[in-house]
Amino acid sequence: MLQKRSKWLCCLCAAVLLLHAVAPVYADTDRIDAEVTQADADAESMPDPEWTDRTEEDVFAKMKCVAENDRLALWAWDADQLDEDAEELPEDVFALVNRENGYIWWSSPINAGGDRIAAPVLRAELASGVVLTAARINERSTVNVRSGDTRKTVITYSEIPDGIQVTYFFRKTGIRIPVSYVLHADHLEVSVDTEKISEKHGMDDEKPVLAQSLALMNAFGAADSEEEGYFVVPDGCGAVIRFNNQKYTAKTYNQMLYGNDITAVPKTKGAVTAGVSLPMYGICKGENALLAVAAEGEGNCSLCADVSGTGQSNTEYNRCYFKFILRSADQYYLGSDQLNPLDVYEQTITHRKIRVRYYPLTAADGINADRGKTLDYVDIAARYRQYLTEEQQVSAAAKPQEAPLFVDLYGGCMKQRNILGFPVFLKTAMTSYSEMQQIVEQLRADGADQLHVTVHNWTNAGISGKVDVKGKASGTLGGKSDFQALQTYLENNQIAWYPAVSNTAFYSGNGYWSLTDTAVRVSGAFARIVDYERAFGLPYGDKKTMSLLSPSVFPEVYQKLAKNFQKNGLQSVSIGDAASVLYGDYGKRSGTSRDQTKQYLEESCALLRKDVGAVLCSHPNAYLLPYCDAITDLPLSSSGFNLFDGDIPLYQIVMHGLVPYSTKAVNGTSDAGETVLRAIAAGSNLRFDLLAAETSRLKDTDFDPYFYAYADEWTQNAAQYYAFAKEILAAVSDAAIIRYEQEGDRITTTYDNGAETVVDLHARTVSLNGQTRSLKDYVPEGDGMPA
Repeated sequence: MLQKRSKWLCCLCAAVLLLHAVAPVYADTDRIDAEVTQADADAESMPDPEWTDRTEEDVFAKMKCVAENDRLALWAWDADQLDEDAEELPEDVFALVNRENGYIWWSSPINAGGDRIAAPVLRAELASGVVLTAARINERSTVNVRSGDTRKTVITYSEIPDGIQVTYFFRKTGIRIPVSYVLHADHLEVSVDTEKISEKHGMDDEKPVLAQSLALMNAFGAADSEEEGYFVVPDGCGAVIRFNNQKYTAKTYNQMLYGNDITAVPKTKGAVTAGVSLPMYGICKGENALLAVAAEGEGNCSLCADVSGTGQSNTEYNRCYFKFILRSADQYYLGSDQLNPLDVYEQTITHRKIRVRYYPLTAADGINADRGKTLDYVDIAARYRQYLTEEQQVSAAAKPQEAPLFVDLYGGCMKQRNILGFPVFLKTAMTSYSEMQQIVEQLRADGADQLHVTVHNWTNAGISGKVDVKGKASGTLGGKSDFQALQTYLENNQIAWYPAVSNTAFYSGNGYWSLTDTAVRVSGAFARIVDYERAFGLPYGDKKTMSLLSPSVFPEVYQKLAKNFQKNGLQSVSIGDAASVLYGDYGKRSGTSRDQTKQYLEESCALLRKDVGAVLCSHPNAYLLPYCDAITDLPLSSSGFNLFDGDIPLYQIVMHGLVPYSTKAVNGTSDAGETVLRAIAAGSNLRFDLLAAETSRLKDTDFDPYFYAYADEWTQNAAQYYAFAKEILAAVSDAAIIRYEQEGDRITTTYDNGAETVVDLHARTVSLNGQTRSLKDYVPEGDGMPA
């Protein structure tokens, strides 16, 4: 097959700047544009070689088995067969053979060179096990180099136990990267020891060229334009991307695991996304499937996906892969030029190890609990749940016949008042301790007999936005006696409750100060947390800017917190947004990478669980799952990117039967009834936000977003929704989901204890094992229900 002529795509960024190593420079955009134009012209003049499609047998004839066991075999290119006289070069291709059924997972498409629509650089990328992005500091540009372009890459092989180590030397950049491919009993592990990455033109060179990011196995399991199947991505609740979905105008998917680094505060508010909390993805191809897990280094990693013919990745193949960030980046505005930022990078590679595991699955595996003929996202979730329990020590906390109603109560906030004509901000009670007790009493009186209560902003530090470590009751909300009365009431009635702390954004005071304890951006500036105007997405100047607490002080903060909670007789805790955000500190004095922050948070939660008691996490990232006794705020939707073909409750399927979890606030959604129905379909408990203060009192405060949470209007409805869902959710509380199917408005969920629920979104009914109940029989129309 002859390839059509294609333009050479040159990936050149705006200017780059290395923090603390080179002086600030402006991007010479005219010169860079000229280089791109010349590169395109060169590509047009390059003749395309002829390509003949190959069979798998043709490729295997040039490979050798480098490791095998009872289930799997790993094949790599046989360097001994190269014809040196003909200047034959090795191909960067591997084959993972599932010996149970003979299915082959290729690291790259064996006929990538015959892609009829891809440009030459994309053909080389499809044929690559490693794609490196390097920063040319003096030239103020970046360059992508690909291991599949063997004219510009030297590939050497060396044997290691149960696998092979391949060393890639990229001539164009002078960077050498050793990658280990090791076969285990049920998976292939691909790893990079970043300490062994060598940069010929390093920091001491006159023209530094530094490794910035690394995409591993970017075409592993890639599907061609005629193949059927889909990718499973953990965006929000989870989403499906079908092969060849013809969404040609959609952008490629690229999202950071555990969210973007919030130290890099943008000048305008970006798009709101649901986040990626699980470091995995899946590929489903009929009777075969693959689970990929970023097992190490995932704290600085993004998940990428594209389909054939889509957007910027114009190829005949569908791909999903991890891209690891070796040096974090930021943007720096020089002088009065606020339109053309300079890119800046970390000086060194801060994380030491990158590891990705690939688990091949077949329909005959025990993981296929429903014994279907094909594998789907439920099987991917089941294998990842097995990984969590066996490798990450996530233990089962779910109990049989337990379906609690999660309730979040909000104590006090700062509110502006006029004193002698002067505006001042004072601590103000929105829900006092006694009012919290009244709300809980009313919920119980209305039938909500199983409750998990989280109390927010209950200390002076929490109310005023300072670092919260003392665990003492606030006099603004009623003082010590009222707090003890609330605590006694909750404990006497066997109500699980969680005093919440939020120690990420803070104001100076309570022993922590913005000048000494604020995280530093890669650019060298302090990281400040700003509010944005809803209309234009610009920083809201009327509110005082908060600082971002440096993760370097997390160990000290949580040690103090554990000690004080223990001293004050508190036996549970919620760690607030610390469970769902991950960021670093790039200052010289307190430098902390995202991976180090992840480690600090794991150690802190382990300490809290040991010294305090139960830990509740809000939409936690995967590394905190071993320390969670309860989970809240799991989304019921994804980010809704155009590339997606539908949402699935992937996170919920993974966690059901392990740790009890809830939705986001039901009364904060546009249709509470539909939210409840979808929650039941996903096996999710319900959660409500409640406040004693009327909505008008929340204006121009931090509680403004909770305008919907007035307790007098929602307490009875919350109990009614709970009564509708309780028996259904309790019947499956400790069971695993083995099938989830949606056809139109009907969602059928099957559990491993034999229970089956059928939710009809249109009729607003739920059936459990054939017995049907209607939502309108529990919640009157007009109370969160459409007329």
